[in-house]
Amino acid sequence: MNMEWSLITSLIFNAVFIITIFTQFKKIDVLRNGNKKTLPNENNDELIATVREKLKSIGDIKTIKYLREAKGMSMIEAKQFVDALKE
Repeated sequence: MNMEWSLITSLIFNAVFIITIFTQFKKIDVLRNGNKKTLPNENNDELIATVREKLKSIGDIKTIKYLREAKGMSMIEAKQFVDALKE
């Protein structure tokens, strides 16, 4: 009997945690999309020039970090952008 209650409570807690995780993912997406809208639109040529300059001065990893923080890019987008400019 006691084992059944512990199993039921653990299932309830797991369900609550899963629901919380999914709601947090939705909030993150909303914030990310809002961040993209509030950032000033920078000319593509200006962005390319800025990223090339940062690549020379601070390196790949910090340039990717800059793109993520300042431009709202995801890790994959920033990495692909930097890799395309290095070629």
